[in-house]
Amino acid sequence: LTGSAGAGKTTAVKLAQRFCFEFCKSVSILWNDKSFLFTAYTGSAASCFGGITICKAAFLNQEKTLSQDDIDSWAGVRILVIDEISFMKDSEMRKLDRQLKQCCGDRNKPYGGLSIIFAGDFRQLEPSGAEKSELLFSGATFWENTLNAIIILESKHRFKDYPKYWCLLHRMWTGDLTRGDRLWLNERVVGSNKVPTLPHHFGQKDVCFACPTNKERNAISAGNFKRHVF
Repeated sequence: LTGSAGAGKTTAVKLAQRFCFEFCKSVSILWNDKSFLFTAYTGSAASCFGGITICKAAFLNQEKTLSQDDIDSWAGVRILVIDEISFMKDSEMRKLDRQLKQCCGDRNKPYGGLSIIFAGDFRQLEPSGAEKSELLFSGATFWENTLNAIIILESKHRFKDYPKYWCLLHRMWTGDLTRGDRLWLNERVVGSNKVPTLPHHFGQKDVCFACPTNKERNAISAGNFKRHVF
């Protein structure tokens, strides 16, 4: 499940979860929090659904042999969702396959026969420190050969009320950001000549900053903290 920012990937997953719940309810199949297990590669994405990272859920960072408790933790899982799939490496995907085969009991099927929804946008950042051969969409074939359906969302779900901004983001997504786009964005930089201070209609809300480096982000966060404390 893929598409640009705001295309509706998260909403699609939520609707799929609701459908599965209603289906289980109608045919009297037991449903619990793990029936539709939501995970993500990054902790921030996982927290949006109240889920956990796939590394923790599938013990990808664990070197020791899986315990019976580890295996039993997957007993009620029927569908696994992995968000931010673009950040996973081929080696991690292969380990996921091995771990799930052991947890789900079927060693003759990919991922132990478990149904998985891979969600994410491959036009984001690549996995940190990954070689080209480790990228799921370039050179690696294991993950590609385990897919049986692909859904590409092209809607403007999140930006239906801001079509101009969606068009700008879409051009950025395709690598066609124009000079006019850049100038328009720069007109909205708080502290610039165009916007010297936060516009009054924002009320008492704090400004959100987009920073190119963690160092700059940390400096702004420290300044905001000092302003609130003192």
